[in-house]
Amino acid sequence: MPDPGHKASGNYLQTLLRYYQEEISGEAYFYGLAEHFSEREKTILLARIERHAAAAVEPLLEKYGLKPADEAALEREGQSYVELHQSWSWTQFMTYIIERYPLYTEDFLALERMAPAEDQVALKKLTDHEVAVIDFAKKELAGDTNSVDLLLQYLD
Repeated sequence: MPDPGHKASGNYLQTLLRYYQEEISGEAYFYGLAEHFSEREKTILLARIERHAAAAVEPLLEKYGLKPADEAALEREGQSYVELHQSWSWTQFMTYIIERYPLYTEDFLALERMAPAEDQVALKKLTDHEVAVIDFAKKELAGDTNSVDLLLQYLD
């Protein structure tokens, strides 16, 4: 049930719901890619990061009475993007993350700016997951054998 004491704009609520749904789709996307990369365990870890980020904002969806789309539909959407990257090398994919994902970070920071103060902790977890994934990709390209440590720290 939404809490009437909280002031949140319609744009904020629509964006929050959309980003939550994109994290669920993202989880399915990474699980799908895990079948194509030899770095399967790392790709599965990326899927877990997506679900963890979504879980961080689930209480906000409940707080505002937001109803996400059917999870199976969101998973199908995520799976539909697998073919775009399934033929890439791991290096190409890590480079893509480094180049593309900072735009998502900017989107999450914009969401934080429009959010009520009491939502900031949950939203920071959403932003932080993107930073962790980008830093992981940079470490992967640098050949750092401890690259997954950043992802594991985020999950803790």
